[in-house]
Amino acid sequence: MINKSTDNTPASLRKAHRGLFLSDIQMSPGISRAELARRQGFSEMAATRIVRELVAAGIVEEFSVDTPKKSVGRPKTGLRIVKDGIFAGGITVSAYHSEVSICDANGSPVARAHLDDPPLADVAKTAKFYARALHDLIIASGIDQDRMVGVGVSLSARTQPEEGRIVKSEYFGWGGDDGRFCREIRALTNLPVEVENISNSLAIAEMRFGAARDISDFTLIHAATFVGASVVSDHRLVRGASEVSGLIGHFRAQTRPLECVCGRNDCLNLSATGFGLLSQLGKLDHQRFDHSRLSYYATSLLAALEDPEAAPLVQQAGAQLAPALDCIVKLLGPQRVILSGHLGTNETYYSAVETALRNDFDYGADSDFELTKGTFSSGDAAALLALHVFCYSNRLDYQRLA
Repeated sequence: MINKSTDNTPASLRKAHRGLFLSDIQMSPGISRAELARRQGFSEMAATRIVRELVAAGIVEEFSVDTPKKSVGRPKTGLRIVKDGIFAGGITVSAYHSEVSICDANGSPVARAHLDDPPLADVAKTAKFYARALHDLIIASGIDQDRMVGVGVSLSARTQPEEGRIVKSEYFGWGGDDGRFCREIRALTNLPVEVENISNSLAIAEMRFGAARDISDFTLIHAATFVGASVVSDHRLVRGASEVSGLIGHFRAQTRPLECVCGRNDCLNLSATGFGLLSQLGKLDHQRFDHSRLSYYATSLLAALEDPEAAPLVQQAGAQLAPALDCIVKLLGPQRVILSGHLGTNETYYSAVETALRNDFDYGADSDFELTKGTFSSGDAAALLALHVFCYSNRLDYQRLA
């Protein structure tokens, strides 16, 4: 998937072609030049030129593919990504996964640092805090800065990635930042930055490296303190006309003695989530979501998920998600629905969703969609986002690598 449109100049087309080739090689290790040319509609000569550039930059390598002993002719030569040819950085701003990370070209973790007590009240201070931590991690890991392709930022916020802006974060209580978060990180790391909400970051990670590699249409549900969704159609994120989509946490559900960030007391955010669960368990001394209590919500939810006595209420929360999934499946017709997040992947919660879909909405083994758990945590998704955007797309800075 190429993330951004390009013009038709030779240089921009070459960038797009490199991205297409890299993406295909990453998805199909061992692919031959001839097969690559056929898939992309190139002549073998043109494909060879692009492959040679990628090999020269140390991003792709050729190797002999094992063939049956009785086969004749020259051994087949395949192409694969050089795992330490490039690296990507990640910043995850979350009460559950407050960390910076680095992954290699195949998406495997290389280095990670958990960050305690991040300053979350101010956008600029938050950005500088994480940027310094990532800069220090790159140095400590010994990775050549020139082999870093970019930084992915994953957080609970509405974003405009093409403009590098945070539009609003109901979770952190932030308004629009006019791109300051990304600017602060670029200034301290000297790397390009992509900012994305957690649900979309996870969807991109699952699409390229995880539970959705083999499908074109799926929906990812991220359930933790609150719940959000990401929709992928024909291998592309659906963002909506105003860059706002996936706000299923504001679907109407049961009325609760709680207040959502939107001011209502009948949002799904209050019944199928960690916030609602903690209220049911008597762990809250307040009814309105409090931005200053994010760490408390996270640690309390994780503790509750380990408590067998909380299991009935966890099941109840999972069952509350099922009607929303029924609506999503009927409207969008995804091939797969992926449950992600600490709550979404909890076995008790997940089983309750599955049971409610089967018993209340007649979904079974012969349904047109599959329910599955996510492969990655939000801490993994940030670096994978950067890898996807700045390597396997038309935004690869080939000249710097070459």
